[in-house]
Amino acid sequence: MRDRSLEILQRFVADAIVGDRGVEARPDLVVGASRLLAPGQRRLDAPGQLEVYREQFWVRHLSNLGDDFPTLAWVVGATAFREMAIAYLTSHPPSTWNLQELGAKLPAFLSRHAVIGGDSLAIDACRLDWAFMEAFDAPDSDPLDLQALTTAPEDSWPNAQVELHPALRRLVLAHPAHELREAVKSGGARERPSTSKTHLVVWRDPRCFLRAAPIEPLAFELLDELARGTPLGAACEAVAGAHATAEGPELASCVGAWFQHWTAAGWVSAVRLSGRVG
Repeated sequence: MRDRSLEILQRFVADAIVGDRGVEARPDLVVGASRLLAPGQRRLDAPGQLEVYREQFWVRHLSNLGDDFPTLAWVVGATAFREMAIAYLTSHPPSTWNLQELGAKLPAFLSRHAVIGGDSLAIDACRLDWAFMEAFDAPDSDPLDLQALTTAPEDSWPNAQVELHPALRRLVLAHPAHELREAVKSGGARERPSTSKTHLVVWRDPRCFLRAAPIEPLAFELLDELARGTPLGAACEAVAGAHATAEGPELASCVGAWFQHWTAAGWVSAVRLSGRVG
């Protein structure tokens, strides 16, 4: 008697389509398909129908990963990328209908990959590509009320809580991978960039364009402090204290210009001043 329970059928089909070998190459799938699935109406037997779904799974998801990680695909090459993507999807099959989340575990997976994991540019490219995906899909926030900030008393700023936009992503990379990504997207990439430590911000601007820009290390550290919820005054003191003996620009002379740039770029979504929200 055929067992056609929905749970068994769903589990069988799900396990079959994520396999990287064709249905005909696995006798267990041929037998299972013949037992659980009805013959097709277009001269396809049950195993043939299952193979169609399996092929479409791989075509769709491999293509999706290629679209989401263009910089990584360029760095490692088409063949290595496909092999890596197959290994990734086999190890981490989709757990949701939302294809935006398909590559969520790829940066961590790639760092353990036997071949690609030792390539620091590939790791940078993967992290950067995923930061763009996160920035695209992140929630929005209400526009910052700049008028409220201009009228705020000066003594309220040290205790101000600065909230960064949910789409903002911060990366420390070993290469200027953002320049490579831009070249790849425009079709002008020719060679791998040299190693150069880069503090990078990826964000979605008010017009919903995705952008990336390098910033000064001190500005990056200040953003990190603010993202942790440290009040503005204490955040500035923490960063200044960590670099008290280092050569470079005085932090106090830079914060105003940085903050003006951050608010104009949409990096700041709110500023809480003594109970008020700007």
